[in-house]
This record gives sequence, structure tokens and C-alpha cells, in this order.
Amino acid sequence: MSMSPEALLGGEAISAALDPHRRASVRRALDKVLESVGGAKRVALLGFQAATFFEDIAEQLEELILVEARSAAVERFQRAIVSRKLGDKVRLVEADPAGVVLDKRVDVAVYLPQSTWMMEGPDAAVISNIRENVLKERGELVPRRVVQLLELADPPTELHGVSLRQPRYSRPGEPVATLSESKHFLTTEFGSVTPADDEVDDTIIIRPLIGGTVSGLRLSSLVELTEGFVQVSSEAGVKSILVPLREDVEVKAGQPVSIRVRYKPGAGLTTARFSARVMPEDDEEAPIEASDPMVEQFQESLRAMMQRIDEIGRGSDLDRIVSYTRRPHGDVSRLTALFWAVDEEFRRPLRGVVDEFRREASSQVGQMPSDEAIYDWMLEVYEDERGE
Repeated sequence: MSMSPEALLGGEAISAALDPHRRASVRRALDKVLESVGGAKRVALLGFQAATFFEDIAEQLEELILVEARSAAVERFQRAIVSRKLGDKVRLVEADPAGVVLDKRVDVAVYLPQSTWMMEGPDAAVISNIRENVLKERGELVPRRVVQLLELADPPTELHGVSLRQPRYSRPGEPVATLSESKHFLTTEFGSVTPADDEVDDTIIIRPLIGGTVSGLRLSSLVELTEGFVQVSSEAGVKSILVPLREDVEVKAGQPVSIRVRYKPGAGLTTARFSARVMPEDDEEAPIEASDPMVEQFQESLRAMMQRIDEIGRGSDLDRIVSYTRRPHGDVSRLTALFWAVDEEFRRPLRGVVDEFRREASSQVGQMPSDEAIYDWMLEVYEDERGE
């Protein structure tokens, strides 16, 4: 039996757009955000996936605005609104979320991007427009940030003689051999994302936990809807992305592998290039000592940053972040968790200091310090300064 358009747009029947578990976490995050805003609230749901939540929250609001560009979807939403007698609460705006301008800005805006790993052009354009023309200056945007992760993997690259060296989405339940922990690649703050023209060209060092063949990478994202509500996703909210390397590489457990990622935001995965290079084994190398001048210079740079943080009254924020990151969080390192927790104002300069230290160590002693070693040296500065 077919379902009516109104039923298809109902909250619990929209599994084609969102899986039930993801939908439930978005709903809980929305409840928390709406509670924190307080008082009369105006909310905008932009795009089809976000708009399907209209009946869940409409009664709590002064006004709910649905922004959708497709006429057929607008018509179906209109019928659903009438059938639920929510016409006094819900206003439909037929417009492109990337260009809509609201006459009165809202307290909360919700947009669920199609792609969270690459934050491609269309998604970035919508989020940029939300900040400029939809949301109040101190309004809440859901989601608030996304952390892009990658893992060394060995997905199939050939099927019956046919090459599979194309980016693709993992199938539900598909077993994919992974050889490393998840490593932090980028963090995207939705509050500041803008459509980008510059090419991303970055290198990250990963030490595999298991030896074997690395034929590709598995890309995933941690999507922070709001504080305390995090989802793991990558594309359309439910799938990870499998991308092939230009060539397979054979790795040993613990031997560092350099991964180079190049792509142009907005151009799509098919234009992205991922390559790997096994670095010389450093088992015979003496570990970098804390007394090494490179480490001391690194720590001095961190002390200067801490002093700046205290000067602007952000010391309590630093204390909170360090408390959060002292223990590992799932399959990410403490350094990854630190970059996740630090806000945009300090993430870029901190990343610059860490990356410069890594380059200096690689150049001078041929070693790439591990995430854990770097975090421990950073923690040492914090404890020295705080007397802990």
C-alpha cells in the first residue's frame, strides 16, 4: 500500500532521508538547543532533511520557517502543514537555502549537509548564507562543527578484472580492513565556513597498528550537532567514504606512513588525489628527548599562547579543554581530541605551532613525533604553568 505525501513527510516515516538512530539524536540535540535559547523562539529549517523535523518542534515555537527550493517538496510540505493544523506556526519559503534572505533573523537555524567530510561548495554556500542572512548574530546553528578523520584501509580495488580505483560510499555492513586508528585531518567550524576556492594540499603522518597492504583510506566525520551530541557520519549522514590510493603500499606495524591529500573544495571526490609513502623505519633512532632544543622551543611557543589566553580571560576555557582531553576518547588520540575541542580562534595558530614542530623534527632528526608524545609535551607546559 502506498503512503500519502503527508505520511511520507512524517517524522518517523522519513528513514529514506535519515536513519532512525541519527534522526533521534538530531531531535534530542534540537530539544537541548531550544531549551538553552529560552523564551519565544524563531527557528529556520533549511533543506529537505532539516525540514522533516517541522512537526516535532513547531508547537514549542513562536514561528518556524521551512526553506526548500523544489516546488514539489514545498507543495507536499504545505499539505502536511495543513493536515496537522500548524498553519499558524509554520511558514514555507520556496527559495534556495544558499541565497534565501529572511526579513527577520532567527534564533536557531538547522541545515544537515549532504557531505560532511569535504564540505563541498554547495553545502559551504548554504552555511555561509545562513550566517549572513538567516541567523541572528549570536544565534545557534545546528550542527556547530565537524571533525574530518581518516584511517588506513585495504578496500577492494578490483572486481573480476575491473578496476575499482574510484571513490565510493561503503555499503551497509560491508567489512573493510582498517590498519590504523582514526587520525584527525581537518576541523570545520560551521560558524565560519565559507565557499573556498583554494586547493587543499595537506600531509598527515599515520603509524599503522597492523601490518599489511594499504590500498585506500576510509573517510569519516564526527559531527557535533550541539554540545554533548555527536554523530559519526560522512556522506548523507549514514555512510563512510572509501577512496583509493594512487598505488598500494606495504606497511609494517608502527612504521610511519605519510598520506598526502589534495582536492579542490566543491569539485567533488572524483577530482581528489590521495597518495601514500612509507617513511624510513626509525626503530634504531633514539627517541627525541624532552631536553632537545626543538622540544624546548616548541614548549616556549605554547607558553606564550597560554599567557595570551590568560590575558584575554579564557583561562577557564583552557582548563575545561585540558580536563576533557586528558583521557583518550574512543579511537582518536588525545591530540586529536584537543584540536576538536579548541575553538577556531586558537585552533589555527595551535595547529601551526604543532605542524612547524613536526617539520623541524623530521628535518633535523628524521623522526616524526607521535601524537601522544606531542600531547604529553603540551600537557607538561600546562601543568608547569598551572602548578598541577
